[in-house]
Amino acid sequence: MAKTVVCAKCESEKEGLEAVPVGGAIGATILESVCSDCWGEWRETSMRLINHYGINLGDPGHRAQLRELMREFLNLSEEE
Repeated sequence: MAKTVVCAKCESEKEGLEAVPVGGAIGATILESVCSDCWGEWRETSMRLINHYGINLGDPGHRAQLRELMREFLNLSEEE
């Protein structure tokens, strides 16, 4: 069962994710700081951004661009 988190994006106390959604330190931060609703919104938004900007997930530079867009969308600072 997922724990309750105070979400960095919506600033509400809601149910968090059940597992780390992405690798690395950012994944742990998301697990601790983002609710499942806002993560779902990001998943939908990320698909639109990938199509809009023509992001190729095989390109490390493009993946970095998508991670930065994710940080902005979820209101996560660089340190997190």
